[in-house]
Amino acid sequence: MSGEKVSGPPESSGKLFGFTHQLPHLPSLETSIVEDAYDEIELLGFPVSMTWFDLLQTSFRGEISSTGMPELVGHSVRMIAVLVAIKSVRTKKNEKMYFASFMDVQGNFFEAVHFPDSLRKYPFRGNGVYLLYGKVINDLGALNLQVEKMAKMPLKPDPRGG
Repeated sequence: MSGEKVSGPPESSGKLFGFTHQLPHLPSLETSIVEDAYDEIELLGFPVSMTWFDLLQTSFRGEISSTGMPELVGHSVRMIAVLVAIKSVRTKKNEKMYFASFMDVQGNFFEAVHFPDSLRKYPFRGNGVYLLYGKVINDLGALNLQVEKMAKMPLKPDPRGG
């Protein structure tokens, strides 16, 4: 080793391979309150971000709410309400009839009676909002709607495509 300069190992940068790191570009996600409501219905069974009534395609909310029932005993009315619960019972003829609890747009509850004849033509179609047509009845001080016709109300389309 005559006059040669001995050098040590090359300086290390700590990287085995040279590369550049780039973060991926994610598109902005668009969502709507209606989409959120449908997600909530799928996960929880009911909307949280908005009410069932906000999801209706129509702005009609019925001719009366449950607070107007006392003044209209004996009259036929149209009401819009969310189905809360149903209980089936058998008549003397062993036919199925239902007692149902509904909630109106003001958040008040009322009861409805569904006799076999109306149920054959207008059956329940699951959870949701219903248009009810029937007579307001006072049964020993308890007001209820004796339903003659009912239809499940259509909701705004599901923006998720489902």
